[in-house]
Amino acid sequence: MVEMVFVLPVLLLLLFGIVEFGVLFGQWQTLTNAAREGAREAVVFRVGCVAADVEADVQARVANYAAAAGITVGGGDIAVAGQCGDPDTNSQVTVTHTYTFTVVPGFVATMAPTIDLVGTSTMRNEGSG
Repeated sequence: MVEMVFVLPVLLLLLFGIVEFGVLFGQWQTLTNAAREGAREAVVFRVGCVAADVEADVQARVANYAAAAGITVGGGDIAVAGQCGDPDTNSQVTVTHTYTFTVVPGFVATMAPTIDLVGTSTMRNEGSG
């Protein structure tokens, strides 16, 4: 019984740590895939490309992809660079967005640490032919 008093808290801490890492890793994968979806949206060839429109499309695509997994990403957290680049010069589009992951949310909220997760993807602009 005495050994259990000493070992149980350590085992529970280890168990909760493993579960929390699994949730964090799953959300990071979702954010990375959301950035990939946004980059793909940005590099598709467009006639008469307007950078502001492409950026809005990318932000919507990233936010929708993340929202499907229950992650809320605001448009201000999504950065798009290189949209409407010249495909003949091998220009690239980079989509980056951040999300603040709260470790053990709802459990002693004032002490819950946060980790900034970053999803990023770079793709080459496509040409017309």
